[in-house]
Amino acid sequence: MTGPHAFYRAVAPPPALRPYIHAFWVYEGYLPAHGSERVLPTGTVEWVMPLAGQRLEWRELDGDAGHHSGAHVAGPRLTAYDVPTAQQAMLAGVHFRVGGAWPLLGIPQDALAERHVELSSLWGADVEVWMARLQEAKGDADRFALLGDLFLARLDEKRGSHPAVARALARLDASTVEVPVASLVAGSGLSHRRFIELFRREVGLTPRDFLRVRRFQRALEYTRKGAPLSITWVAHEAGYCDQSHWLLECRKLAGLAPGALASTVRGAEVLPPEERGQMLPIG
Repeated sequence: MTGPHAFYRAVAPPPALRPYIHAFWVYEGYLPAHGSERVLPTGTVEWVMPLAGQRLEWRELDGDAGHHSGAHVAGPRLTAYDVPTAQQAMLAGVHFRVGGAWPLLGIPQDALAERHVELSSLWGADVEVWMARLQEAKGDADRFALLGDLFLARLDEKRGSHPAVARALARLDASTVEVPVASLVAGSGLSHRRFIELFRREVGLTPRDFLRVRRFQRALEYTRKGAPLSITWVAHEAGYCDQSHWLLECRKLAGLAPGALASTVRGAEVLPPEERGQMLPIG
């Protein structure tokens, strides 16, 4: 790959995994001038593995920090977090589809929400064998093939998406406007409590919080276009009650005011959001 993202390579997984995984990816030779990046919430799950033995660090918006020495899973989130760029020089990873991690990781996704969880705590000691093989692989083709083998071995189709959750996600994907939670519940054919329980298990967030992330993403997309759009216009088009609502949600989810988010987004060489979320330079 050439151009501003030459350090980033991604491929589609084997066909059997495509309902669950959007892409396998590799970072190699990423050496930006800025020292940290903010990972914005997308409602998806990310599996990250260090290829050079480096530890993976992160810092929450409230200042809490943590690190792992091996591969970990970054669960679905309602809030952003920061990561140092130095650790990203050599990474491999998996970008799951919304709800796609449930049949592969073997744990209800709400147990991963807002968390970074070591892969060994989910899959046990045999993870170390796979990690060593990935680190010793000679190139991207071998790494991607190994990732395919690893996740095909872990696929449990009996733990697939519940039809009610699958219908709700398909409806949200097809809609360009806000869909009320009550409408999703009514379309599920389930009780309110049961639908929320299944949605949280498979997506990791409540429907309400997932819709908040989707609304934020709509506003972010308008912001990314770079046109001189007013905050009031963005708030209205994205589905916020008013400018104050957008201001409050932007601070809660991204830790930035809308104006600061706009200037950061427009000055960043962000990766395609459907592949690895949004990584914004902040320091």
